[in-house]
Amino acid sequence: MRIKLNNSQLAGLAHQLPFEVVVEDPRDVKGLLEILGHNMPWDDMGLNKFGDPLKKPTRVTFSVEAVDGGFVCDIHPAFALYLSNLLSEEK
Repeated sequence: MRIKLNNSQLAGLAHQLPFEVVVEDPRDVKGLLEILGHNMPWDDMGLNKFGDPLKKPTRVTFSVEAVDGGFVCDIHPAFALYLSNLLSEEK
């Protein structure tokens, strides 16, 4: 699934971590998303929805491209749902 995250959304997601995250290029965004993906409750987000419910994927972020005002990310659909929940809680 391809999603676009703007810089303010990435800043909000970075606050989920106990350290400061510098997001300047696609490599930084991919690292941030992979760390967040390790915290994803796979049973709640992926169970019977996206593939094998017994096996959490080893990677949830596949590619990240810089675009004007943010980044386009190719991520696992269950991870997109998790990020949506995190961003909704922030508001």
